[in-house]
Amino acid sequence: MADHINHLPRVSAGSFQPVASAPQPARIERPSDPAQTFALGLGLVLLFLRTSMLHQLQAGLMGFNLRLLYVFGLPALLGVVLTGGVQRSFRGRTAFYWAGFAIWMAVATPFSIWRTGSAQLFIDFLRTDLIMLFIIGGLVSSWRGCKLAMYTIAWGAVVNIFTSRLLGAGTQYGYRLGLEFGSISNPNDFSGHLLFTLPFLLWVVFSARSVVLRIAALLGVGYGIYAILLTASRGAALGLVAAMLFFLFRARTGQRLVLLGLAPIVAVILVAVVPHDSWRYLRSFSAAGDDVSLDAIDSMESRQYLLRKSIQYTFQHPIVGVGPGQFAWYEGVNNRYGGTAHGSWHETHNTFTQVSSECGIPGFILYLCAIISTFRLVNATYRQARLRPECKDIAVAAFCIMLAMAGFVSAIFFLNFAYFFYLPALAGLAIALDRAAQAEFIQFQVGSGFRTAAASVGR
Repeated sequence: MADHINHLPRVSAGSFQPVASAPQPARIERPSDPAQTFALGLGLVLLFLRTSMLHQLQAGLMGFNLRLLYVFGLPALLGVVLTGGVQRSFRGRTAFYWAGFAIWMAVATPFSIWRTGSAQLFIDFLRTDLIMLFIIGGLVSSWRGCKLAMYTIAWGAVVNIFTSRLLGAGTQYGYRLGLEFGSISNPNDFSGHLLFTLPFLLWVVFSARSVVLRIAALLGVGYGIYAILLTASRGAALGLVAAMLFFLFRARTGQRLVLLGLAPIVAVILVAVVPHDSWRYLRSFSAAGDDVSLDAIDSMESRQYLLRKSIQYTFQHPIVGVGPGQFAWYEGVNNRYGGTAHGSWHETHNTFTQVSSECGIPGFILYLCAIISTFRLVNATYRQARLRPECKDIAVAAFCIMLAMAGFVSAIFFLNFAYFFYLPALAGLAIALDRAAQAEFIQFQVGSGFRTAAASVGR
């Protein structure tokens, strides 16, 4: 379906000058497309599966895989193609940067130290992760659709909270909170996932009409922060600090006052309920001192070694890197670590040097530009919405997306999340929100112009 909203010009406050005429309806009617609506429903189910990790819970608890991602993902992707979603997604630079990064992964794969492994990673990235940009950015074409996507991720956060409560493991990772199974079972990965989803639950706190729902969402956010601290992930703790600083810097005055008022109370509660072992692990950045975690110190030294190696490989292989997904293999066979006859055999534990060492500096530049472009797009929408009191809900949505980016991007400095769905999904949501916001801005200005014209006719 030709989406006429995409062809509307970007507007700013006061730029629309309506022609005085007889009063007309205040809102522009959008033509309905049943195929796009159906595909959007499938896409939202897919988004819920990815953010809730329900497909992995199903496989882990039932012992067999229903392939839910394929069941909902393939028809949703077909809907993107048939309804023009691919073209809608490319109305801006963000999608081009992500497409460029994928192309560069393809370029780097033939030069990989293990071409088969890199090729499989590239295919998986295309079919399960990058497609989230086009499913969200291509199928969500209205503000209502954006709200549905926001609520979908918020419900994913709810499932994450219950998962941490019911399936949190205390044996495999010692006292650190992790999951019993799944791709984010590691405490560090699980905490990074929570940092991605919790701001969308906070959006419910700001936007829901029901007081009960807002209180329940606020309690969910509080428990999510508690779960992050239970993981004892220092990267996630820094992500929390980054998110809080962003909140204080960009939030409205009333929101800042609420945070400053609640922060001491929440801090006292968390200090009381979070185990001492978790706090000790979180603050163990140096071997100096009496009350430090030796496991944390060993982990930090290992990560510093891997960081140095990833930077070294970036400059040794600056064009195409060692191959997508091949840092651990290359480091393992070419080094000796800790008195062994081989290397560490671990990933970089830094998403950005993971990209630079495995895909080269051009891949790193495209990856970084994709993130910056996403943030700038959401920030531009936020600035425009703040100028319009009637678009306060859009401003709140944009703010929470930027909050998610602030915490998540800070945390992935310590995680291996280069080829996951999170950042492409945020890019797709940014594209959809910008398109929907521009349509809403024009609609409200048209309505204001009609009311002004009607008042002139009445006089």
